[in-house]
Amino acid sequence: MKYYSQYKNHDLFELEKFLTGLNKSNRWVKLGDNIPWDKVEKEYNKRLRISHNGAGNKSARMVVGALIVKHVENLSDEKTIQAIQENPYMQYLLGLPAFTEKPVFVHELLVLVRKRLDHDFFNMLTLMLAEADGSCSKAERKDKDDNDHGGTMKIDATCCNAEVRYPTDSNLLEDGSKLIDRLLDKFCNRHQISKPQTHKVEARKAFITLTKKKRKGRRLIDRTKLIQIRCLQADIQIFMKFLGNQMSNLLKCFNRHDCKCLQAAFRMFEQQKMMFENGVCSCIDRIISIYQPHLRPIVRGKAKAKVEFGAKVGASIVNGYTYVDHLSWDAYNESTDLISQIALYKQRFDIDMLPDEIQADKLYLSRTNRGLIRNGFINCYNHPLGRPPKEENDKSAEDKRRAIGERNEIEGTFGTSKRIYKADNIRAKLSETADTWIGASFFAKNVMKFLRGLLCLILTKMDCFGFIKRKFKKQHVFVLQYCNLSYTWS
Repeated sequence: MKYYSQYKNHDLFELEKFLTGLNKSNRWVKLGDNIPWDKVEKEYNKRLRISHNGAGNKSARMVVGALIVKHVENLSDEKTIQAIQENPYMQYLLGLPAFTEKPVFVHELLVLVRKRLDHDFFNMLTLMLAEADGSCSKAERKDKDDNDHGGTMKIDATCCNAEVRYPTDSNLLEDGSKLIDRLLDKFCNRHQISKPQTHKVEARKAFITLTKKKRKGRRLIDRTKLIQIRCLQADIQIFMKFLGNQMSNLLKCFNRHDCKCLQAAFRMFEQQKMMFENGVCSCIDRIISIYQPHLRPIVRGKAKAKVEFGAKVGASIVNGYTYVDHLSWDAYNESTDLISQIALYKQRFDIDMLPDEIQADKLYLSRTNRGLIRNGFINCYNHPLGRPPKEENDKSAEDKRRAIGERNEIEGTFGTSKRIYKADNIRAKLSETADTWIGASFFAKNVMKFLRGLLCLILTKMDCFGFIKRKFKKQHVFVLQYCNLSYTWS
């Protein structure tokens, strides 16, 4: 007798009617139930042009939830919409009342959302999470000037690299030659006129000759750059002379992106010509990409790469939550951020409260900053200026070792945000969209910290820490470190 399986097929889309029956232990369901969406909606609506007529906007829960899914799961915009389309738990996070197989919105909308938001918006959301988690700093002591002090602020800076080709002079000049030729083709095809002769072929031949060489000598590089500069200069003159008689139709043919790239190409040509004639390798506000003209080389001196190309970010960590305090596309000395970071600390937590302790590396501890910390009665357990003392107090040495160990949290945060939450190799091409991308990456890390904090709150209410202490004995410290909770044992 032939055996037939007794398994019966079930409808996998029985959740189409409602999503309230989902498992409450799922991480997306926990986030959907515990994030203060009403406050998020108010902050989001402040950035909308609600005075204009038109179609209604997507809710803040749907937009912010999609960004959380994107950076937590490390997905592209298109893959994010597909993942939400297939996962009812993610749809619950986005606030949908019933499961749907249709896309919640087109993935191109995420580009518009990134233009609308910035890292300050995600700092506000992080502060809301800290308030909901009960992790906001509270006053612990008063100083001689009757100012409150509370909490520990860990500060540091990093560079969030953009996805850009390593810039060389020959590649930039080749991009400029291609851009001029493409815009001429576009203009001539639009108005049905013959295209003037350019020097694209000659410049391309010299560039290919250079790239095919396995070992490129200085003489060959200089000769190739000279040919490219002369060809690009002639093409720019032809371009301007040809379009000079057609200026009335210029703005109708080229869009904003073309005009922006063309302006960047002209600036790049001037910089390359100046550097070649003067025999130098750097200049002020050097352009490394005509398609992302806001990028600048950031000299960091790291072991992996001495020069990075992206945004320099000054961040601070308070009670495990990361805040982006300063984002700049130009290189700057991060020690100047200390004054603004202390002001932001007071603005976020209490206008009359200063941090009880600041943990930073030696670059932040200039004479000016040391005087600011000393006058503010803020603890900072770093090595003092001058020669080290012959005899050091045991408590002082212990505080220094503790501060150095605790400050490693911000170094680990940078690595986690870059490797897991896409704060590195940023694919947003505009400065404002890249700003939002960076803020959303650090916010995704804060969301996962908030999710771990929910577990700690549940354990606290259930009085499970006494059981953990009795059960694991010496291992209870590692259990609490995993939960990311500061707990003092009696």
